[in-house]
Amino acid sequence: MIIYKLGFASIIFCFIYTIVAQIHDYHLTISKKLKTNYVPLMQTYMMDHTNYSKFKQSYNETYLNMIEEPSYCIESDTLKLMHPDIILQDKYIMRELDKGNLQREIIKSRMFDSIQNIQPLQKPTTKFQHRIPPQLSYFYTFKPRLQDYYHLGQGLGCLFQKLNHIPGLYTLTSKNSLIYNYAKYIYDMKKRNVSSQCIESASYVPDTLRLNVKTECQSFFKQLNKLQEEYKNNKRVYNGPDYLLKTDEHRGEGIRLLFQQQIENITTVYENGELCGNVTEKIVAQKYINKPFLYKGHKIEFRMYIYLASSKPLQLYMYKRALIKRCANEYNPLSESIPAHICNTAITEKTHKNQSNSIESQEEDEEMFIDWNLEGIEELLKEQGRIPKNQNWLQEYLYPRIYVKIIHTIRSGQYAFYQDSRFCEFLAIDFLLDNDLDIWLLEINYNPQILSVTSDRIKRNYKMIEDTMEIAFAYLKSKYKRIKIFLQEELMKYQYSGNRIRQVDFRNQFGKHFNQLLDDVQIDQEFSLSKDNLYAHIIDESKQGNEKYFNLIDAECI
Repeated sequence: MIIYKLGFASIIFCFIYTIVAQIHDYHLTISKKLKTNYVPLMQTYMMDHTNYSKFKQSYNETYLNMIEEPSYCIESDTLKLMHPDIILQDKYIMRELDKGNLQREIIKSRMFDSIQNIQPLQKPTTKFQHRIPPQLSYFYTFKPRLQDYYHLGQGLGCLFQKLNHIPGLYTLTSKNSLIYNYAKYIYDMKKRNVSSQCIESASYVPDTLRLNVKTECQSFFKQLNKLQEEYKNNKRVYNGPDYLLKTDEHRGEGIRLLFQQQIENITTVYENGELCGNVTEKIVAQKYINKPFLYKGHKIEFRMYIYLASSKPLQLYMYKRALIKRCANEYNPLSESIPAHICNTAITEKTHKNQSNSIESQEEDEEMFIDWNLEGIEELLKEQGRIPKNQNWLQEYLYPRIYVKIIHTIRSGQYAFYQDSRFCEFLAIDFLLDNDLDIWLLEINYNPQILSVTSDRIKRNYKMIEDTMEIAFAYLKSKYKRIKIFLQEELMKYQYSGNRIRQVDFRNQFGKHFNQLLDDVQIDQEFSLSKDNLYAHIIDESKQGNEKYFNLIDAECI
């Protein structure tokens, strides 16, 4: 009896072993075909259609000290095609900033921090330290221009990867370029004879002049001299600065309000406009909004976060929770205290630290960092009787205006974006609400700080980063599914002569279709965003006409 049982067990074992061996051999065969034929075909096609002339191509050095391996993308894409959970279940992300960086903390606690001890270098060096894990799907880097230091599509930027920075986006984050784009955008609209309503809806920045452009510089000094003359002859009552100056620096640096002393300084530098055209420093002079909406006597700004999930086609989302920033000092248009006028977090924190010994400042600690959202402004306006209590002001008035301003802003600069679904970008846009309840775009922040100032804000930032990653990986998963179906139903069934499909056959038979599969046209229904994701989809350029902008903009204005 025991012998029969042992025999039966041996037969079952042999049967299972045979099945497992066959499955193992099948996987080895598929893996080999993917690695030696199918993935190289797709990689070569993708690289052939990458415009490397748009990059600086400094391939011998890097700021991140990651090794470049010529076969990296073949290994990475093959691994993911053989193991779907790497894309469909997990989130392998790389972030190089560590100490005090909330994004890195969130990734470590909620996702997979793929290169744990990586740190950015002060200057480029040769690549020798960190191997890029093949599982990695998202380069959520602080440093831009990875595509300049690595062969895109070969050393990184593979089929199933996203890179955090879009080449060419400086056209929006540079204050000088932002103003140039705005002026050209409005000029082009006027040239098309669009309505005044279109022009008004597309006007998103206060009157601004670039001092490195001769005609604009001369116009600025002409206006400045006229104002000075009117003040001198008592034809105009002085109510604080009329202009402020901005450079391309961020986080409160490079902003100067033109009080009398600063007017004298700038007049001397430019010799009252005589040197316009000779001073090349990129400075913009912007009309100062000296009647802002006030909260408890303080000026406030609000920051909206946007996520460009893809640049081909352009897919833009706006986070529906704002960061309210209160200026440190009470507002007085005549005050020459910068913290009364500029609500930048860096300036506010510095001022707060300097005042932190006083009992009054300790009581206002929470007030410095307002954690309520735009709903708080609506409630405040209703309390003040400035809007009807039954009006849904936020949804009917403010949000639509914010959406339209953002859409026009992105449209004005997207001509310079490198179009490739592998690139994405997380940005912050600062707005000012004036006393007439009009909104004005102040600046667009590249690599915005995500601070852990209060416990409530930490919770909200965790939610925002998780929602951002959900969108990024929804597009990655959708692309993965499309390409997996393409492989199984078309490429692997293609009858070819010889040992493998030739590149010319792939290009002729599948090139056009494969190119379409690479684009982030939509999120597959299987990977739809969760209902509690707080992003609003406001641009989808895979659609036609004003449906691209979810009918937020009239067709005439496009």
